[in-house]
Amino acid sequence: MTDQVPVDEYSGMAKLTYALYYLGVGDPKGVELPSDDGGRWVTVTPGGGCVTVVAGTEWDSIKISFLVYEAEPEPLAGEWTHVEEFSCTATDRPAAFTSGTSNECMFAPPLPPDHLFNRPGEEAPYRWRARLLVANFEVEEHVLQFWPA
Repeated sequence: MTDQVPVDEYSGMAKLTYALYYLGVGDPKGVELPSDDGGRWVTVTPGGGCVTVVAGTEWDSIKISFLVYEAEPEPLAGEWTHVEEFSCTATDRPAAFTSGTSNECMFAPPLPPDHLFNRPGEEAPYRWRARLLVANFEVEEHVLQFWPA
């Protein structure tokens, strides 16, 4: 792992319509609901195209940041209440960012780039490793770090 700067990033406020949100990064073939074990906040569909992330708040806004790196980064410094790693697979399809049963983007403008999870100069599918970091400051905050698998 190296201390490095993201090659792409986005931060925004997302309005949740349940205590979870979905990142449609590829061919999702549905969604994977969170497990009941209480320890995991992230579930991914078979094939890795849809990531479901649990939030600690419901019907409220949270800050979500996506940080994309060229290689595995160190976890960001901070007082994180939850840290979890996962894998996903993106395609050339535009990414979708939704919550609950809504098909509308959960972010207020400016919106995240449609192709945030594509890797320039490479062909799909794009395989990613990722890390979710969760904290509660003035609002709940999620940081998702992505790097090539």
